[in-house]
Amino acid sequence: MNQLNLVGRIVREIDVKEVGDGKIVLNNTIAVKRKFKNDQGQQADFIPIVAWGQVAKLIQVYCEKGDLIGMTGHIQSRSYQNKEEETVFVVEMLVNEIDFLQGPRNKLATEKSELEQSTLY
Repeated sequence: MNQLNLVGRIVREIDVKEVGDGKIVLNNTIAVKRKFKNDQGQQADFIPIVAWGQVAKLIQVYCEKGDLIGMTGHIQSRSYQNKEEETVFVVEMLVNEIDFLQGPRNKLATEKSELEQSTLY
């Protein structure tokens, strides 16, 4: 069985790309806290994630860098040739489902609220 459940924070700004035939993909990383701390403080693992289609769109609309998110999916591995013609191996999480753990942020609603606040004063 290949099933993975992770809770972590989104590491980079959200960037969704169209990859032909209207398909969209999101590549990012989540930081997952470890259960123990070392002398420097909290430790984390940085897990590459890939989301396609509707899941990618939901993350794009409701999340931003630093948000806490729960994800369910599976691990996949792949390889490719880089510019130096070296084989690069990648292990990443393919996301199937998400849970918004701190309440989704709708960027449009936030902008609208800020605009309404500025017109009141």
